[in-house]
Amino acid sequence: MGIDNVAIKTFNSTGAQSVCRANEADSSKLIESQFLTKCTTEYINGSGVSLINGSAGLTTLTASTTDEFYLPSDCDAISDVIYNGVALSNISKIDVIIGQLTAQTIYPYDIISRNITELATTTITTASPTFSIPFIGRAKNTINSFLQAGAMTNQIKIKVTYKAASITSTDTSVCVFSHQITNTEKNFIAKNIVNRPIHMSQNPTKGVGTVLATTGKTVDLSTININVSHILIHCAGLQSAELILGNDRTGNIPAEALQSSLNSELFSLAGSATNLYIIKTADSAFSTAGIPFARLNNRQLKLTCTSGTPTAHVTVCGTQVQTTVGGTISFSA
Repeated sequence: MGIDNVAIKTFNSTGAQSVCRANEADSSKLIESQFLTKCTTEYINGSGVSLINGSAGLTTLTASTTDEFYLPSDCDAISDVIYNGVALSNISKIDVIIGQLTAQTIYPYDIISRNITELATTTITTASPTFSIPFIGRAKNTINSFLQAGAMTNQIKIKVTYKAASITSTDTSVCVFSHQITNTEKNFIAKNIVNRPIHMSQNPTKGVGTVLATTGKTVDLSTININVSHILIHCAGLQSAELILGNDRTGNIPAEALQSSLNSELFSLAGSATNLYIIKTADSAFSTAGIPFARLNNRQLKLTCTSGTPTAHVTVCGTQVQTTVGGTISFSA
């Protein structure tokens, strides 16, 4: 019993894992590892912030009210986007659109769970009007940031969809943390295929479901197609969780063993909260040694609770490969 061998069994030298991981030596290359590799000289980069304004004086929201923020196309990389304006409780979802592709859909509890665990932002709640958006490519280091260079036709757009509500007059905006790289790097990107692992999260059917004390809740993870390092579960009264991947399963793990307060720090995460639980499927958060869910046929998460009918919010986190070639961007697991 257990899923600790699934990542190795499903490794086939493609996808997010192959960018930074291997299980056999390549005789044509120098052997590099965490123990043998010396530090290397890196190219310098420039960083800065810019503000993009959205709606002005919002007072009435409908289900069709949206804000669209076009992030700078003249920058080379983006590592953080901070939204300011409407409270999170009045936001239905946030779509990250790259060119014509909706690359990611983010729901309020994705924002809460990821910002607590990654940024130690314990004050973020549904009442928060200012928060970092955990978009595809948000990272503390630029190596995992979203690479805009070499794909000017694939400008990134943040689309915020609101819920119907009456609010105090509010102006909206996003603050973008962007980076410029050297001409040497840009020339290399223009002439080569560039694969980079970037941080990503996905949500199974909005990640919301009622957990019945009598029957529990089975969450279908079949839509998850990233390289998964961990699963965040926000649920009051959770008794146990079991992750089923192919023919492997974790068994029913008590909620006490999954508490974020016990699992954050040693897993390279920054914060924790009551009723927030972590299922780990890699050596550290956003590790490329996670499990490629797209290569498994049976993917389920079973939850049980002690009493009542609590609502569970599930956010699946990990990595994808961002490929830049010929002026276009694509993503793969």
